[in-house]
Amino acid sequence: MLSFDKIFGDWFADASISNQDLEAGTRDHLDRLRKGNEAGRFDALIAGTEARFTAYFGYRSDASTGLSAGKGQTLALEAARDAARKWLTGEGRDYVSYKIKDEARRLRFYPQGATEYHNADYPEWPGLLERYDKALAELGAGFEADFKTTYTGHRDALLAALKAQSGQKQVQAEARVGTRAERDKLTRQLSRNARQLGLDFEQEPAKAQTFFDRKFFNQHQAEAKPGGPSLKPALT
Repeated sequence: MLSFDKIFGDWFADASISNQDLEAGTRDHLDRLRKGNEAGRFDALIAGTEARFTAYFGYRSDASTGLSAGKGQTLALEAARDAARKWLTGEGRDYVSYKIKDEARRLRFYPQGATEYHNADYPEWPGLLERYDKALAELGAGFEADFKTTYTGHRDALLAALKAQSGQKQVQAEARVGTRAERDKLTRQLSRNARQLGLDFEQEPAKAQTFFDRKFFNQHQAEAKPGGPSLKPALT
């Protein structure tokens, strides 16, 4: 029985084909089309493939750039968190203990001593800092300006780093989604190209196969079942 989803399906939608092989294979395919483009016979195939490849590669570049930027943001966040934590559990805590003798009031800044700041994960820090802000506003009228300036500097640096990393994660997520979507469009374009080349070289099927290199595509295909038809075009 004919399987129309296989006949009209996306032959190149193989998850085991790496992005690197897909890119190299597409470049090679375009080069072969250009070399065989006598009298502009492949103009439409070339234009369509170039458009899909450009869109796909753009998202791939964004994803790579986002990954590199994300690593930098993570390092900046770690540095800001470590600096804030060191100050809050060291000089900052000592100063609060010096200025406020009443233990109940000191606990407004450090309900669990230094432990809470040492063990806090990144998502917990905005809440910890908000609580510290409130305690400082209500109990820190007599605190020196240097203390407030130093604390504010650490707080703002950490909150900015948290916001930057959150934004970077969103950029990376959008780039990954875009890459997957554009990859699907690119592989569908390659499948259309293969079908069109099969029609163009109906009397010379072996020649149609020369427009794709098996080292980028065919090696990834699952072996056909004994006696079963090949679901994807054989490549040279």
